[in-house]
Amino acid sequence: MNTRLAARRFTGWAAILSGVAAILAMVTVILFFALEMDSSEEHLWGPLSDIFPIIQMALLLVVARGLHVIQRPATPRTSIIGMVIGVVGMLGVIVLQTFLRMGAMQFAQEIGPLVIAFALVGVWLIVANYLGRQRSLPSRLAWLGMVVGVAYVLEPVIVFVAGGADWRAYMSNPLLVVVSAVIFLLAYVGFPIWAIWLGRVLLATNATEEARLQVGLVPPRIG
Repeated sequence: MNTRLAARRFTGWAAILSGVAAILAMVTVILFFALEMDSSEEHLWGPLSDIFPIIQMALLLVVARGLHVIQRPATPRTSIIGMVIGVVGMLGVIVLQTFLRMGAMQFAQEIGPLVIAFALVGVWLIVANYLGRQRSLPSRLAWLGMVVGVAYVLEPVIVFVAGGADWRAYMSNPLLVVVSAVIFLLAYVGFPIWAIWLGRVLLATNATEEARLQVGLVPPRIG
């Protein structure tokens, strides 16, 4: 297998695992709010809900690099700008969640910078999927990625309008509740669907190209 195919396979599996980590993050945060939020006992789901986003973003760093490699030949400048913005956001999430887990920050201090970091990831999702729609990704997958990206970008707006970490403060506003629910649903349900779908597309493309290489229909390329 040449290095290009190996890199695409690695990116595909990283995307799938990032989607799985996102699902686990969503499930554990729901369990935390349902079972542990008002409990004085030692928490299990809360710490796990802090750790899984770190894993999700670490794997997404690999995906950002892999998509850049795929898209670079056609749009090198736009692709690298989008990747750099995304990497800053992903590293921001990793650092902020690590600080939260270590006790160096409280949730009320972290939530503002965290949603801004996710917004940067959203910008990358919009750019990468827009470029992918033009060249390398199925149209529906790319549109889903862009919608998820827009939802990430809108998260800071919702959080700041809602009063930051004080979630109870905006529960009396039905419109705000509905809008925020739609945005967070698109972000936290849409992302794992996009990531796992992307991984399957990359792996399927790899399998097709490997088959063509074996029968001599495509000359092997290195890099």
